[in-house]
Amino acid sequence: MNTFLGVVENGRFTVLIPEAAGCCSVKLTKVEHPAIPESDAVKHHEIDLRDYEGKALMVSGTLPKFEGWLYGANIVDVANPILTAVVKKIFGRT
Repeated sequence: MNTFLGVVENGRFTVLIPEAAGCCSVKLTKVEHPAIPESDAVKHHEIDLRDYEGKALMVSGTLPKFEGWLYGANIVDVANPILTAVVKKIFGRT
């Protein structure tokens, strides 16, 4: 499990840190290690991010390359409006 800092944009989690993740935006699912990335189980356990739209989040999970999902996702923290504004400014997400 790794920890990621990002912002929810258009219903997806945009990974900002770590930059080495080399990813843009992903969906979050509670499923740990699916045999098939786009399976019904993965979609059924997708975390609904609508309530977090525009907010900075700290999320733990596993981010495989090029699959579009962050697996075993857990929202660790939600930034308050001031911290969200700082994160967006630093990473040019205004």
